[in-house]
Amino acid sequence: MLRVGRLTGRSFSVSRWQARSGLSSTATGFIVVLIAYFTFALHDALVKLLVAHFAASEILFMRSLTVVVLCLTLGGRSTATRGLFSPMRGKLLGRAALTFVAWLLYYSSGRYLGLAQMITIYFASPLLIAVMAGPLLGERVPPIRWLALGLGFVGVLLAARPHGSGPLLPVICVGTAAIIWAYAMILMRQISAELRGWDQVFVIAVLFLVGCGASLPFVWKTPSLPTLCMMLGLGCLSTIAQLLLIEGVKLAQASVVAPMEFSGLLWSFVFGYLIFGDVPAVGVFLGAGLILTSGAMVVTSELRSSRQIAS
Repeated sequence: MLRVGRLTGRSFSVSRWQARSGLSSTATGFIVVLIAYFTFALHDALVKLLVAHFAASEILFMRSLTVVVLCLTLGGRSTATRGLFSPMRGKLLGRAALTFVAWLLYYSSGRYLGLAQMITIYFASPLLIAVMAGPLLGERVPPIRWLALGLGFVGVLLAARPHGSGPLLPVICVGTAAIIWAYAMILMRQISAELRGWDQVFVIAVLFLVGCGASLPFVWKTPSLPTLCMMLGLGCLSTIAQLLLIEGVKLAQASVVAPMEFSGLLWSFVFGYLIFGDVPAVGVFLGAGLILTSGAMVVTSELRSSRQIAS
C-alpha cells in the first residue's frame, strides 16, 4: 500500500483514501492510474528535452540515484532486503531487467524520432497487455473492452500520425520497448499482491544504477547545475508515477487499466506544446475524442458488471 507519512507527519494510503471516498476498487484504481500516466508523461517530456544533449544511460543513472535515496528514506531500511529475499524475487528481478531494457531502448530512440512517432509506436503496449492478460493472468476480457482498446489505438494513430519516413532502427527499438513493457506490466500485476511498491521500485532503480553506471565512463558529460537538478528531479517524478501505477494495478484488472495508458498521449501533446512548441493538428483532437471514448466505454462496462454482481 502506498503510504506517505514521513514527509507530512500523517499517514496517507490509497486504500485509506478509497475507504473514505466510498469508491470501488476499480474506480479508485482507474483514478490512481490516470494520475500515474499524467506524471509519466511529464517525466517523458523532460527526458525528451534532456536526451538531445545527454546519453539516455546518464539521464537514467541520475534519475535512479534519486529513486534509491527516496525508497530508503520513505520506504524504510527493510526496502533494501525485502524484495531480494521475497519468494517473488525471480519475477521481480525479471521485471526490473525488462523495464531497464524497455526504457533504455525507448529513451535512446528519442534523439532520432519525433515525439509523435515515438508515442504512436509505444502506445501499442496497452493492446498487448490486454492480449496477455487473458492467458497469463486468467482475466476475462469482454468484447466491449476489446472494442474500447481498438478505438483507443485508432485514436492514437489519428492523434500522433507521423509524417514522412525516418530511420528504421529507432522505430524497431521503440516497437521492441512496447512489447517488453507490456510483459513487464503483466509481471507487475503478479508481483504486486506480494510486495510493496517501495520494494519493487527500489530493486528496479538499483538495477538501473548498475546497468547505466557501467556505461558512464564512455558517455559521461558533465551537466550544469540546473540540468543536474532536472535529472535528479526526474527521480521524484518516476517514483511517484511508479508507486501510483503499482497501487492502481493492485486495485483494478490489467485489462481495465490498459486503456488508461492512452491518457498519457493527451498529456504528451500538451507538454509537447508547452515545452517544444509543437502545435497539434486536427487529427490530435479527433484522436483525443476516441481515446476518451475508449476509457468511458471501459468504465461503463465495469459499472454495469458491478451492478449485476451486486444484484
